[in-house]
Amino acid sequence: MTITHPSQGVRDAGMAASPVELDVRRLLREAREELREVHEELDARREQETALREHLEDLAVQAGAAEVWRARYTELHVAYVELLTRARAEVAKARADTPFRVCHLVSHLEKVGLMPAEGATPDQLMAEGLALAASLAKPKTSTAEAVSKS
Repeated sequence: MTITHPSQGVRDAGMAASPVELDVRRLLREAREELREVHEELDARREQETALREHLEDLAVQAGAAEVWRARYTELHVAYVELLTRARAEVAKARADTPFRVCHLVSHLEKVGLMPAEGATPDQLMAEGLALAASLAKPKTSTAEAVSKS
């Protein structure tokens, strides 16, 4: 295929290309090569974008799972605090009445260092423990939420 300018007219098949035509051909070839390289780079960037999007979706799923586990841990912790509170109240009541009724609770509370103070009343211990359980059950705000509220 020969490229001709309208001012040049039609050329004979045997004639050599002019320097201008050669330059135009060279420029076209270089433009095609540059366009091919740009397309390759664009394809590579699309692949990277797809990989990053998939990674972000995986992180979002993991963050959701972590939130579920955090909520389950909080529920378990609250239940444990309530149980210990009731045990401490029972030990305080048993001290006042019959100490042999709760010896298994006494040994556990001594082991974990949560024996009620001498003279503590069951009502006092229940109020203290339930207040702690209620504070643990409240959802904590993240730093980002705290900043956005202020």
